[in-house]
Amino acid sequence: MKQMVSKQDVDDALGQDTAILFKHSTRCPISAAARGEMERFLELNPDAPVYTVDVNDDADTSRYLAEKTGIEHQSPQVIISRGGQPEWHANHFDIRADEVGRRMAGSA
Repeated sequence: MKQMVSKQDVDDALGQDTAILFKHSTRCPISAAARGEMERFLELNPDAPVYTVDVNDDADTSRYLAEKTGIEHQSPQVIISRGGQPEWHANHFDIRADEVGRRMAGSA
């Protein structure tokens, strides 16, 4: 996972053809479960373009990501972006490695 700590990092991630944007808190048990799902996803897809932001340590970056995608802030949250546009997102316990994998493959 590549850490996003600035607006430029968000812009760079959204500039990719495909990006998986993971917002989380290091202080929240729900976020810990979601992070486990994202780590499991990465074990199966080690080359996946996953970008992460800690919503507490980098709150300005997290708010900027919400502004740029137009998706209301939640934590934890996963957003799949293609060509800079959000295509799919999930929050809280809806973040599952298998579903992220399906969405990355393009199937609903």
